[in-house]
Amino acid sequence: MNLKQKKTIELIIFSSLLIFGKAYAKKYTYPAIYPFVPMDKDIIYKDVARVSENSNFEKNFFNIVNNGYSKAKTKEKPWTSTYWPMSKGIIADPYEKSKIDYYVDLDWVDWDSNYEKHKERLKGPLKDISKLTQAELNKLAPSEKYDILLGDTTFDLTRRVWDYIYRWGKKKEHGFMFDDPNNPSAEQIFVINKDAIDRAKFILNDPNQNWDSIEKIFRQHWGFKNSLAVKKSLELLDNEDYDSIENAFPDALNSVLNLESNYVLAKKNSRLAAWEGICNGWSTAAGNIPRPRKPVSFDLPSGKKLTFYPEDIKGLVSMFWVNSLIQNNYAKKLDKNKKPLPSGEFFGGTISAGARCNMKAKTDIWGRKYDHKPDPFYGDRTPRCVGVHPAKWHLGVVDIIGRQQRSFIVERKVGPAVDNHPMYSYKMKYFNPNTGRSKKNINKNIEPIDDKDQFKQFRHKDARYIVGVEMVMTYMDYVKPRRQQTDSESKDEEVDKRMFYDLELDQNYDIVGGQWRTLKVGAPRPGRRNNSRNQRLNHNQPDFFWNVTKDWNDPTKTNLFVETKMKDKWTDLTKLPPASWKNQAIGDNEAQHSPNNKINGSHEFLNYMIWGLRDSHGNWVSTSIGTQCDMVNKKTGKIEKFPCNRVENKPQPLLNVINKLVDLSK
Repeated sequence: MNLKQKKTIELIIFSSLLIFGKAYAKKYTYPAIYPFVPMDKDIIYKDVARVSENSNFEKNFFNIVNNGYSKAKTKEKPWTSTYWPMSKGIIADPYEKSKIDYYVDLDWVDWDSNYEKHKERLKGPLKDISKLTQAELNKLAPSEKYDILLGDTTFDLTRRVWDYIYRWGKKKEHGFMFDDPNNPSAEQIFVINKDAIDRAKFILNDPNQNWDSIEKIFRQHWGFKNSLAVKKSLELLDNEDYDSIENAFPDALNSVLNLESNYVLAKKNSRLAAWEGICNGWSTAAGNIPRPRKPVSFDLPSGKKLTFYPEDIKGLVSMFWVNSLIQNNYAKKLDKNKKPLPSGEFFGGTISAGARCNMKAKTDIWGRKYDHKPDPFYGDRTPRCVGVHPAKWHLGVVDIIGRQQRSFIVERKVGPAVDNHPMYSYKMKYFNPNTGRSKKNINKNIEPIDDKDQFKQFRHKDARYIVGVEMVMTYMDYVKPRRQQTDSESKDEEVDKRMFYDLELDQNYDIVGGQWRTLKVGAPRPGRRNNSRNQRLNHNQPDFFWNVTKDWNDPTKTNLFVETKMKDKWTDLTKLPPASWKNQAIGDNEAQHSPNNKINGSHEFLNYMIWGLRDSHGNWVSTSIGTQCDMVNKKTGKIEKFPCNRVENKPQPLLNVINKLVDLSK
């Protein structure tokens, strides 16, 4: 059954206007997708086991309640920070200079003036750092302090950060498909998709994907089906000119190579959004890296001090994490026989449950958002705009925070923008799903599934009971960066979000499904204002939640956080590191991430799956494989969609330096 198939739902709506004392039934038609079709409990359990990294997670409702997991918090509290807005320069921003609120000023419109100020700084105060006063040194941007620490008077990291922002802003109109917009390379855009066969083979070999043939990938995968060479090869196959896609593709490619120059981008945009930044870096690092608590100072040759405040260190750590390959999907590396390598190495380190709502949703009679057309990337029935399934959410929260006491990242709202925050704690109380009232006796909040259940016809076949859940999740919020001498948990900013859902329980009271609710009970009443006390709709369910693997720092697995072996040791930590460290740091700054990165001598196609889209909140860590660009055929005027790809320079502070700063600031 696909999403285009419909399911007619007949419900009796009691009108306030009764005709001859009778109520009349009204029919509603919804697509055959969750929440109108129950999700397979095996899919729910598989996702929870994957995101929690625990196949023995607790499924039983009463065990969760009786073991005290109705509320919990992480063992270590994640630290708050800014998302380091791109319009201001990310960590190349000498922050705390504006009297206007940090997140509402007009830098997002006038961002290029900040870029010009950066160039003026390079010609002015940064030209000779020996002339800077102590006060001026203290107020430098985190990246500027980092460059000075390494003796880099060219400010390589700072320049590269601003160069990226310039490219993002000025060349945004070119879809980031080209390194040089005046000389686009066929290998860097997917209009033709020259390497489609190799990429499809890689996806076919991925054990975390469910594809069983290159032909099916070509027909259904968003990253292939629209490109010209793929379309032509399928046409040749359907005409029976060839017996396989592999044989058809070379001729198909030759026939369309000269068509690439016909296409140009249909829509251009050079404006930065106010919310674009590196929230991915902050939200992942905040739950895994120790809190910088005090400033760290080093003696400069001039006799002055170079001081990194806790916020400076947070910024550098966030920059490292946002540009680390750990942000890619957590998938085992395979040998030529499709078996995991003995070393246990993995691609990246992110694990997720749920999906981004990246299209316009409709609203059902209960006020809930839902998907009304096929997933734009996979063409399947993946639910996106209803929020992550409540059973996945409930079981995942209980296991990761409740049992493991680990933080994870929550994309806190359903919608196209991605807004990542590290989650800290949760509290749950239960209510009767038929009345909306909470009883101290937990058993009185559990009801059998019968005609009183407003979602009866959508329940899982194994479900026998339902219970209402009111959860308050607490996550860490953004704060304006300050040059403070100390940082502690008391200075953090937290946000509480309340949500309503129900859980479906089988005969043993194991959780097998559930439904989100915008109201505890019922549906919005016609003619009532939705902002009234009893009508205010709750859409606080998360879009998705994700985490980095708990073994992220194990070099036998992810192998992503291993310090570089340095020629000279940094022994006197009151002074600058050895001069040889500068060259190594600049080498790291030159790293590029792309789908065909060469790492350890082997091609690894990184980030072809879900996470290509996570950069819509300014997370420029990943290649934009998940983006589709509207291209106009200059000859016909027809607009077609093609998956976009870009190669980006992703400078990182040197891990050796980051670790030293974190250790010294504890």
